[in-house]
Amino acid sequence: MSEEPEGGSADDAEPKLPVATALTELPLTAREAEDKARESLLTIDPDPHQFPNDGKLSATVRKIDRAVGIGEQGFVFFLLALVVIVASTAAIHDKLTTDHLGRWWHTIVRGGTFVIAMFAAAYTTQEQRHLAMDLVSRKLRPRNRLLLGLALKVLTVAICYFFYKGGRAQLAVVGTGETLSVFGIHINDVDVVSSISIAAVLISFHTIMHFIIDLDYLVRGVSPPERARAH
Repeated sequence: MSEEPEGGSADDAEPKLPVATALTELPLTAREAEDKARESLLTIDPDPHQFPNDGKLSATVRKIDRAVGIGEQGFVFFLLALVVIVASTAAIHDKLTTDHLGRWWHTIVRGGTFVIAMFAAAYTTQEQRHLAMDLVSRKLRPRNRLLLGLALKVLTVAICYFFYKGGRAQLAVVGTGETLSVFGIHINDVDVVSSISIAAVLISFHTIMHFIIDLDYLVRGVSPPERARAH
């Protein structure tokens, strides 16, 4: 038999530090637990592999929706860079010389800013980053929240229909205005106004895609991550 050192065992000689456990933390209230859960869900990246609960239909629809969104994002960043570069070049030119640069830069900055707003709205719809007030929905159960979200998507598509018609009506009254020719491409006010109808179609497309995803989750009895994140 081994003998223990005088004064007790080696474990007794050095007092052990208390190990931090969950019991040392103050218990969270129901409201704090809900806020913490919502905060963690805000970090969900809208990428297909980040949605493990997606069914086959949801995963396919989400990939299509995201592919279109990537194209919109690239187009918006391209226009934003073009507007900033052209506006900066025009401002520097006016400061350094007295030569008249022409109106072409004004056409790019004015029309580009408007088109950016239209396509950014479509991209925001795909990303589900619109500002929302959840004063009512946060009081509902997950299933009822999902049903409310489906109803709001139907309303969004209906509004986009009138938005599309309004854009088409503007084409009938707007003049060509100034025309900018770049590499054989002629751009005028009609092309800029056309972005209204195009944005309405894209917003409707993304809304319908998310409607299908939410409906698929509703049928399977699961709450979609984006609904949990939004509320």
